[in-house]
Amino acid sequence: MTRAAYDQNPLRASVQRILDMRKMSEFSSEAVALNEGYSFARDKVFAIAQVLQELLDKTPAELTSASGLSTLNSHIQAPIAELVAFVSNGNPGHIVNASSQLDQNVMSTFWAFTPQLQGSAKNTFPALLRAQAEFSEGVIQELTKTRDKLENELVELAEKGGILSKKLDEATDNAAKERAEASAAVAKLEQTFTQAEGARQLAFDTAMADQQKIHKDELELQAYVASKTLGELNGFREDAARIVQVVGNIGVTGNYQRIANSEGESANFWRWVTVAIFGTGIAIAMATFYKFWHEPFSQDTAVSVLIRLFYAIVITSPAIYTARESARHRTNADRARQTELELASIGPFIELLPEDSKVAIRTGLTTSYFGRTTEPHTASSPLDPEHFKNLVEMLKAVKPSS
Repeated sequence: MTRAAYDQNPLRASVQRILDMRKMSEFSSEAVALNEGYSFARDKVFAIAQVLQELLDKTPAELTSASGLSTLNSHIQAPIAELVAFVSNGNPGHIVNASSQLDQNVMSTFWAFTPQLQGSAKNTFPALLRAQAEFSEGVIQELTKTRDKLENELVELAEKGGILSKKLDEATDNAAKERAEASAAVAKLEQTFTQAEGARQLAFDTAMADQQKIHKDELELQAYVASKTLGELNGFREDAARIVQVVGNIGVTGNYQRIANSEGESANFWRWVTVAIFGTGIAIAMATFYKFWHEPFSQDTAVSVLIRLFYAIVITSPAIYTARESARHRTNADRARQTELELASIGPFIELLPEDSKVAIRTGLTTSYFGRTTEPHTASSPLDPEHFKNLVEMLKAVKPSS
């Protein structure tokens, strides 16, 4: 390494940068000066920087290691960063970190210089003492400033305390006066309240007694009305039950009544038809007997009489059918009317019986009213061959033998 390169080595600028920080007031602050650990770390940092500067000034270029100087410069950058951080945020821990890094990384690289530590130390100690004196002076100045500041603040606090004490005395007097006035006002208010409360309680008791009497009378009236209404409701329920029973009986028996009326009308119609047909046949027979009553009986007159009687029989033959139809409709009408009567009277008849007996009677009557077969109806024609056969046999019987 040449002399010019040695004089311009970057390590010199880094060491000088650390030494320049000794003049900063941050390193003489109370946080550092009043703590032994922080003060020791600060002094160690600047002592190592001072030794490095002495070594750079006293060691010839021929007796230094270029690689060692480069290593020293790279290791010294981290402590510089810690010191810059302390100046920025005032955290003394950064000084401790810088001291530790110089102790571990920088001092172990002093081999880059030819050993001249004893001679360097003799020259370095005065500089260190001057640095300590400067730090102490700075601390004293800071303490003096702090003392003056505290004295000023104490004077201000004493003045403010006097003012506050005076105000407190005035406030105490005012509070005592206001307390006395408040006590008098409260006593008067309590007296007024007691009087008003007595009057209110008396009015309230009177009103409550009146209301109780009114409510008692109202309750008695409502009880009477409710009892009367309940009796009326029971009567309405009985009437409704009877109405429902009557309506049910009408609904059940009404159809049988209509059937009975319809069948009765049909029976009457066929009865009058039968009477008309029989009347016609009887009239023809009477006319025949009247015509031949005065004539002598002969074979010719007998045949005429039989023929006329045959006509009368043929005419009256439909009366047999109409008579059967009338009888059938009459039977249906009587049966429907009887069923209507039984169904209408079954309810009142079993009303007072137990429920089980009612159910048993209704169950037994079910087979009587439902599921019965209808009787077959037969009707013979008026021109039935059997009628003609009987008529021919009759004519043969009355015809004289030749």
